[in-house]
Amino acid sequence: MALLHMLLRISGEFKLKLVVAHLNHGLRPEAVEEAAEVKNIAFKWSLSHETRTVDIRSLKRLHGLTEEEAGRLARYQFFFDVARKYNAHCVALGHHLDDQAETVLLNIIRGTGVDGLAGILPKYERENLLLIRPLLCLRRREIEDYCRDHSLDPFTDKSNLETDYTRNKIRLELIPQIEKQYNPRIKEALFRLAALAAEDRLFLQGFARKKYKEIARFGKGATFFKRNDLIVLPKALTSRILRMAHNRHSSSKQLDRKHIDQILKLILRNKTTGQIALPGGLWIFLTHNRLILSGEYLQKKKRPVEISLKVPGKTLLSAGELIDARMVKVEELSWPPSRYQAYIDYDSLPPGNLTVRSRWPGARFYPQGAPGSKKLKSFLIDQKIPLNQRENLPLVTIQEDILWIPGVRIAHPYRVTNQTKHVLLLEYRMRKTVK
Repeated sequence: MALLHMLLRISGEFKLKLVVAHLNHGLRPEAVEEAAEVKNIAFKWSLSHETRTVDIRSLKRLHGLTEEEAGRLARYQFFFDVARKYNAHCVALGHHLDDQAETVLLNIIRGTGVDGLAGILPKYERENLLLIRPLLCLRRREIEDYCRDHSLDPFTDKSNLETDYTRNKIRLELIPQIEKQYNPRIKEALFRLAALAAEDRLFLQGFARKKYKEIARFGKGATFFKRNDLIVLPKALTSRILRMAHNRHSSSKQLDRKHIDQILKLILRNKTTGQIALPGGLWIFLTHNRLILSGEYLQKKKRPVEISLKVPGKTLLSAGELIDARMVKVEELSWPPSRYQAYIDYDSLPPGNLTVRSRWPGARFYPQGAPGSKKLKSFLIDQKIPLNQRENLPLVTIQEDILWIPGVRIAHPYRVTNQTKHVLLLEYRMRKTVK
């Protein structure tokens, strides 16, 4: 109420267009009355108004969150939805100095680094919206005084007076005890600590973001790093870079210290492969000198055992790809072929239909330029194909021979030579590129 009143008073001077957004968490019976009163106030002050009711307990069970986490998730989603509806560029929140002190102390108790000591940031950008907290420098009692001075009558959330939540215990029991026994101005001290930590955080985040852009490579649903690029960095930078990569694929779940330590252990040990499950349904894969943080695109997909290729023609595959097969003249070939093109000596093929299938036990492959065939598994390892991709690689085959592994290599016996008269050109691409 104080924040809204203050913004309304300066709205003319700063040409502000205000929208009131109120979320009913569905946790208290009196919340219905509060929502109605917020609507009345917005109408009285001639302000646009949006409200929403969310079943926080159901959201908590659905996402495996605490009640506080579910409430925060629902609030911010609601705020962002309203901001987009009105083309707003800023969301103003009412956190104050007492909230900051409680947050910093709560983070210390749970175990935190510099970012946790920074507590609640005065402003930051999220989903292309600026979030600001104009009241963060004010004590709660100062805000209460403002409400009395301007005849504002805010509701009191009675759940804030219960000690069922850890934050409430800190507010109602721990901080008063510290004020009484150790430092009567502990809230101000914690506020100053947060401000100093926020400065350090801003510097480290900026430096890490710059380095992240330098060493990370991005694909559909995945972020790639060279292992050595991470090893040479200070742990403080590596930790932040890994969190940035994770946030790119999952905004609802965060990496904690345990996961960071697991990833660091993975890249520092002598083994060449490994994988770690991460929050948000993601995985980290190590394959030789590459670290891959994958989303859905690199997860295993169910590829049918066998699909017949149309020759000539276009064959749609199960994972959103296609293979275009056509006959061409030798003189029409453009050298060298791309990784996703195969020039096959058509007359060298044995009888039978061309098929696409996934790998099978005991499969062998005779790579172009090699002295002979070898186990497919050994070849893929030599080519540094990540473990999580091997099962899903499409293999173009005839009988039990592998003619081509798209993006990797063709088979030596079926290459184009000086004696080739008829060429089968195979081209692999994603379906969305088809005109």
